[in-house]
Amino acid sequence: MKICMISYSEPHDSRVLRYIMALRSRGDEVDFVCLSSSVAPFQLRDPQVRIYPIYKRKYSEQSPLGYFRNLIFFFFRSFYFVSLLYFKNRYHVLHFHNIPDFGIFCTVIPKWFGSAKVILDIHDLVPEFYMQKFHVSEKHWAIRILKWIEKCACRYADHVITVTEIWRNRLIHRSVPVKKCTVILNAPDRTLFKPLPKSSPPQKGFWLSYHGNLSEHSGVDVLLKAFSQVVLKIPQVYLQILGHPEKIKPYLNWIQSPLVRDHVYFVPSVPVTEIPRYLRYIDVGIDPKKEGIYSGETLSVKAMEYLALEIPLIVSATPAAKHYFKDTMVRFFRPNDPEDLARCIGELYQSPSLRKKLQREGKLFFEQHDWEKYKVRYFSLLDRFIHE
Repeated sequence: MKICMISYSEPHDSRVLRYIMALRSRGDEVDFVCLSSSVAPFQLRDPQVRIYPIYKRKYSEQSPLGYFRNLIFFFFRSFYFVSLLYFKNRYHVLHFHNIPDFGIFCTVIPKWFGSAKVILDIHDLVPEFYMQKFHVSEKHWAIRILKWIEKCACRYADHVITVTEIWRNRLIHRSVPVKKCTVILNAPDRTLFKPLPKSSPPQKGFWLSYHGNLSEHSGVDVLLKAFSQVVLKIPQVYLQILGHPEKIKPYLNWIQSPLVRDHVYFVPSVPVTEIPRYLRYIDVGIDPKKEGIYSGETLSVKAMEYLALEIPLIVSATPAAKHYFKDTMVRFFRPNDPEDLARCIGELYQSPSLRKKLQREGKLFFEQHDWEKYKVRYFSLLDRFIHE
């Protein structure tokens, strides 16, 4: 089967790469249309996977106008490239990963003038994302337009995938029929994220970790405030942050403050295949995601990666986290509360037995939410397209 992935993300996006590696495991050919990498050039050593980085972000995404400009430019370039590639490769399926929802219409030529099926993969609910990112209410005119676009995109798609039951219920309520929507959790590939022998850390001590998205809603500022309190009580504690070098800038005042600067280690983004190696000496992983109409309903990939690596996890008690994790698997803290996060870090530092218990119980998450099970669900969807 020939499949084209399209995503307004960089080529090292772990969510898309997980699909690509799954497809290659059964012999499918995959093309990936995406943004240019803003860090090191990305290469996937597989002749049956072709990566087309068609656009580099040109405008700041701090304002709605700059953000929308980038999306529009990517849409028109992807429309051109996807149409061209379709007549060359005759894809069976085009799999579009939002944001934006309207980006799925770059597949119009293959769908209407060919025989390709189209999947809309809703990693993020755009109206909620926009409300939280730009601090507007649900009654704002732009939100009403975004909901209408979401509905049009869902109707146009042959099938809709989303990442949690919470969002599936929301989409069914406002945009898509029940039979047309499937949940495929962003669960880590456990052939890649598996427990590794401990290695020596850069400094001897108690190591905490955060990796991934460094945007405001990720709660990195909450983590750094909590860490400032922890350092006063545990001098041998260290924090490793792994993320995009440009995105760390808003937090530099915290990181470079005299109190914590010798205790925080920043590692620039690495390919997803390299992440487990950087977590081999970590004692506790932290997901400090903030509460919010968007972020509170997202389930962090990083949280599941820590569980897969059998690293004890402290996680913000958001609705999504409480829906999927039991309090025996993780240590919950109150969202947006650095004092409560600092308390949880102290508890796990003082109690090796509690850390062992979380390691043991955390593995149970994958009895129900293993990527292998979701992969079979995805393959069944593709095969159904072929037989229709």
